[in-house]
Amino acid sequence: MAIYTLVKLKSMAPLHIGTGKENYDFSTLDLQSDTLSAALAAMKAQNGESGDLEEFLNSFTLSSAFPFVGDRYFLPRPQGKMSVTISDGEEYVSRKKLKKIKYIEVDLWSELAAGKEVSVKERQLQDQFLLSSIRNEDFRRPYKSKVNQRVTIPREEGIYADPFFFEWVYFHLDAGLYCLLDTPNSQRDDLIRLFKQLGEFGIGTDKNIGGGKFDVEIRNLSLPEIDAPDSQLLLSLFIPAKEDVELLNLHDSCYDLLHRGGYIAGSQEMDFRHLRKKSVYMFNVGSVFKTTSRLSGKVVNLRPHWDDERLHPVFRSGKPFIVPVKFKL
Repeated sequence: MAIYTLVKLKSMAPLHIGTGKENYDFSTLDLQSDTLSAALAAMKAQNGESGDLEEFLNSFTLSSAFPFVGDRYFLPRPQGKMSVTISDGEEYVSRKKLKKIKYIEVDLWSELAAGKEVSVKERQLQDQFLLSSIRNEDFRRPYKSKVNQRVTIPREEGIYADPFFFEWVYFHLDAGLYCLLDTPNSQRDDLIRLFKQLGEFGIGTDKNIGGGKFDVEIRNLSLPEIDAPDSQLLLSLFIPAKEDVELLNLHDSCYDLLHRGGYIAGSQEMDFRHLRKKSVYMFNVGSVFKTTSRLSGKVVNLRPHWDDERLHPVFRSGKPFIVPVKFKL
């Protein structure tokens, strides 16, 4: 069994993750690895802890955050066609439901990762979630969203208030998000401390009114060893280093690219929060690469061109959190 450190973000306050655009009426549900790692680096800088932040980001690997509810943990659907059949449903309808699947419960995901073909009941497909088994109790999605109307109050007299819509994501009491951590034992406690500090500070938009706060629980996640794996699956975002390019057999791989950008919202300098970071494309979660070679990835600096010596580097981690798999692509 392969054992991974699981960082559980529980008792989550309402969450809003921006899309990099100026629209607040939609919150993405994807809390990506580069956002989490950058938030940990920001906590370290806020503590005044000395050290090179780029070196810090290179010292560990973090997955993106995935949902859990109760004792059910979910991993992202692999890119490409899944070897799943529905035994009790009409084929056309079943195929449409399978296309909507975004997350797969860990036990069933492990079977697919081993290259097995699985058969499920139609009731195991619950909106974007594919369950390992059907239990007596009804399955509840870990979260729900709600759009509220809010208003900005200008500080200057004679200017009217400006209404806008804002979407919050609410988690059930027994649900939340989790991520996987890969780091040397000597650094593990320090990263867990930063996670707990981040939980008190909050993540996402509107942290000053309680948004994005959470408690931290550390557990282990066990995944079966894959016999003779032939591919690797991404559980994080990934920017290839120069030496990775020759190893990636993209012709036989199945992948998705994600554009990352947005504002420097986390800067302690208010003057810089209106600035947009440089943008970058990353390989997305769930991408499957037809290689067993070690991929290293890299940390990039997305600092925009701005003539102000106070402007700090804006690092983003593209180091891959990968697991070995065996897929028919």
